Amino acid sequence: MSHNLLTNQQTNPIQKAEKNTTLYLTCNYETNPILIEKARAFVQSEYSKLGYVGYDAEFDRQFDRNGLSQYFIGIDNAQNIVATARVLTRGPMGLPIEYAIRKDSEQKVELGKGKISEMNSFAASNMTAGIRVLIMSAEFVLQQNYDATFGLYDIERPSVGRLYNRFGTVDSKDHPYLIYYPNYGKIEAGVVRPTEWVIQVSDYAKIIAKIRQT
Repeated sequence: MSHNLLTNQQTNPIQKAEKNTTLYLTCNYETNPILIEKARAFVQSEYSKLGYVGYDAEFDRQFDRNGLSQYFIGIDNAQNIVATARVLTRGPMGLPIEYAIRKDSEQKVELGKGKISEMNSFAASNMTAGIRVLIMSAEFVLQQNYDATFGLYDIERPSVGRLYNRFGTVDSKDHPYLIYYPNYGKIEAGVVRPTEWVIQVSDYAKIIAKIRQT
């Protein structure tokens, strides 16, 4: 990753990188597509380490190209991405969650109308940096004044759900069912078993309380 990439004039640095510290950046696909693609590759790599298969980069990319995504990225002093998170504002392509299938009815997910967003693409090889990008994304959500912000966690990894809960999310009462993406999951007996996900929604009062603690 080049120095020019990190200092792109349209990429917003949150703090300067010093020895043994992390540089935090915010950007979108319009301001820094090269960095976004590196972040996408990082997310795919981190999830692959956990056994997930079926990631579709082009499907994911379509939500960035309309300029409605915002990335929060941590980069260490060796110029390596160590944490990412993303907030997507719903636009013409909808949100990734709306392409998922409900396990109970086998119908597509419908989130309703309004100004809504999705927090996703969280990955971290350094948990301190991971926590920081989660805080940054939560602050962004508050600033945007969404009607609702949704997210997901793997039903088999409840610790991730508890982590997100620390930053202001709760399991959705309006969407209490599990969802899945037909071609995304883990290999079992030579075939892909789709991962089942829990839908969460942001509790803005909890987000405010968490930010005040930091």
